[in-house]
Amino acid sequence: MSEVDDIATRAQRFNDAVRTFTPPSPTRHAKLMPMKEGIVELRQKGASLRLIRELLATVGVFVGIDTIARFLAEVNGETSPPRSRRRISYRRAVSAKGTQTSPPAHAPTSTPRTEPSAERPRARGPRVADPRNL
Repeated sequence: MSEVDDIATRAQRFNDAVRTFTPPSPTRHAKLMPMKEGIVELRQKGASLRLIRELLATVGVFVGIDTIARFLAEVNGETSPPRSRRRISYRRAVSAKGTQTSPPAHAPTSTPRTEPSAERPRARGPRVADPRNL
Protein backbone atom coordinates (compact mmCIF):
# COMPACT_ATOMS: atom_id res chain seq x y z
CA MET A 1 0.00 0.00 0.00
CA SER A 2 2.91 2.36 0.50
CA GLU A 3 3.64 2.27 -3.26
CA VAL A 4 0.06 3.28 -4.07
CA ASP A 5 0.22 6.13 -1.54
CA ASP A 6 3.62 7.18 -2.93
CA ILE A 7 2.25 7.27 -6.48
CA ALA A 8 -0.83 9.21 -5.35
CA THR A 9 1.28 11.84 -3.53
CA ARG A 10 3.57 12.21 -6.56
CA ALA A 11 0.56 12.66 -8.84
CA GLN A 12 -0.93 15.21 -6.44
CA ARG A 13 2.34 17.19 -6.28
CA PHE A 14 2.60 17.09 -10.07
CA ASN A 15 -0.99 18.30 -10.52
CA ASP A 16 -0.34 21.14 -8.04
CA ALA A 17 2.76 22.15 -10.00
CA VAL A 18 0.74 22.12 -13.24
CA ARG A 19 -1.93 24.39 -11.74
CA THR A 20 0.59 26.91 -10.41
CA PHE A 21 2.72 26.91 -13.58
CA THR A 22 3.21 30.27 -15.27
CA PRO A 23 5.05 30.33 -18.58
CA PRO A 24 8.38 32.15 -18.62
CA SER A 25 8.51 35.52 -20.30
CA PRO A 26 9.48 35.33 -23.97
CA THR A 27 13.18 35.76 -24.58
CA ARG A 28 12.72 37.09 -28.09
CA HIS A 29 12.44 40.72 -26.97
CA ALA A 30 13.35 40.28 -23.33
CA LYS A 31 15.48 43.43 -23.26
CA LEU A 32 12.73 45.58 -24.73
CA MET A 33 9.73 44.30 -22.77
CA PRO A 34 10.39 46.43 -19.63
CA MET A 35 10.50 49.56 -21.82
CA LYS A 36 7.48 48.63 -23.93
CA GLU A 37 5.25 51.57 -22.97
CA GLY A 38 8.03 54.11 -23.46
CA ILE A 39 9.01 52.74 -26.86
CA VAL A 40 5.40 52.73 -28.06
CA GLU A 41 4.86 56.25 -26.73
CA LEU A 42 8.01 57.54 -28.43
CA ARG A 43 6.93 56.03 -31.72
CA GLN A 44 3.45 57.54 -31.40
CA LYS A 45 5.05 60.94 -30.84
CA GLY A 46 6.93 60.52 -34.13
CA ALA A 47 10.36 59.51 -32.86
CA SER A 48 12.51 57.72 -35.41
CA LEU A 49 13.81 54.23 -34.84
CA ARG A 50 17.36 55.61 -34.70
CA LEU A 51 16.40 58.03 -31.94
CA ILE A 52 14.70 55.24 -29.99
CA ARG A 53 17.83 53.10 -30.43
CA GLU A 54 20.03 55.94 -29.11
CA LEU A 55 17.76 56.51 -26.11
CA LEU A 56 17.79 52.81 -25.31
CA ALA A 57 21.59 52.80 -25.58
CA THR A 58 21.80 55.54 -22.94
CA VAL A 59 20.15 53.17 -20.45
CA GLY A 60 22.33 50.22 -21.46
CA VAL A 61 20.00 48.40 -23.86
CA PHE A 62 21.84 47.89 -27.13
CA VAL A 63 19.62 46.69 -29.96
CA GLY A 64 19.40 47.32 -33.68
CA ILE A 65 16.87 49.36 -35.59
CA ASP A 66 15.43 46.23 -37.22
CA THR A 67 14.90 44.67 -33.80
CA ILE A 68 13.00 47.72 -32.61
CA ALA A 69 10.86 47.69 -35.77
CA ARG A 70 10.04 43.99 -35.32
CA PHE A 71 9.28 44.56 -31.64
CA LEU A 72 6.89 47.41 -32.45
CA ALA A 73 5.17 45.36 -35.14
CA GLU A 74 4.76 42.45 -32.72
CA VAL A 75 3.50 44.68 -29.90
CA ASN A 76 1.03 46.49 -32.17
CA GLY A 77 -0.19 43.19 -33.61
CA GLU A 78 0.85 44.11 -37.13
CA THR A 79 1.93 41.42 -39.49
CA SER A 80 4.38 42.37 -42.16
CA PRO A 81 3.81 40.89 -45.60
CA PRO A 82 6.30 38.18 -46.50
CA ARG A 83 9.23 39.37 -48.51
CA SER A 84 9.02 38.60 -52.19
CA ARG A 85 12.18 37.47 -53.77
CA ARG A 86 13.00 39.18 -57.00
CA ARG A 87 13.73 36.57 -59.60
CA ILE A 88 15.73 37.51 -62.63
CA SER A 89 15.25 35.36 -65.66
CA TYR A 90 18.28 34.81 -67.85
CA ARG A 91 16.53 32.66 -70.42
CA ARG A 92 17.93 32.82 -73.88
CA ALA A 93 16.23 32.06 -77.12
CA VAL A 94 17.92 28.94 -78.47
CA SER A 95 17.39 27.32 -81.86
CA ALA A 96 17.14 23.57 -82.42
CA LYS A 97 20.90 23.27 -83.05
CA GLY A 98 21.74 24.80 -79.70
CA THR A 99 23.13 28.04 -81.05
CA GLN A 100 22.01 31.33 -79.74
CA THR A 101 19.51 33.12 -82.01
CA SER A 102 19.20 36.39 -80.12
CA PRO A 103 21.53 37.99 -77.58
CA PRO A 104 20.35 38.10 -73.98
CA ALA A 105 18.97 41.41 -72.75
CA HIS A 106 21.94 42.03 -70.47
CA ALA A 107 24.64 41.24 -73.06
CA PRO A 108 26.62 44.15 -74.53
CA THR A 109 25.93 44.66 -78.22
CA SER A 110 28.98 46.74 -79.05
CA THR A 111 31.50 43.87 -78.84
CA PRO A 112 30.46 40.81 -80.86
CA ARG A 113 32.16 37.47 -80.32
CA THR A 114 35.18 36.92 -82.52
CA GLU A 115 35.23 33.12 -82.38
CA PRO A 116 31.98 31.25 -82.76
CA SER A 117 32.02 28.29 -80.45
CA ALA A 118 30.58 24.95 -81.47
CA GLU A 119 29.24 24.42 -77.96
CA ARG A 120 26.51 26.37 -76.32
CA PRO A 121 28.01 28.98 -73.97
CA ARG A 122 27.67 28.16 -70.31
CA ALA A 123 24.82 30.04 -68.73
CA ARG A 124 25.14 31.76 -65.38
CA GLY A 125 23.96 29.86 -62.34
CA PRO A 126 24.14 26.25 -61.20
CA ARG A 127 24.41 23.35 -63.60
CA VAL A 128 21.12 21.54 -63.89
CA ALA A 129 20.68 18.20 -65.63
CA ASP A 130 18.67 18.32 -68.81
CA PRO A 131 15.79 15.81 -68.35
CA ARG A 132 15.73 15.06 -72.09
CA ASN A 133 19.25 13.63 -71.90
CA LEU A 134 18.69 11.32 -68.93
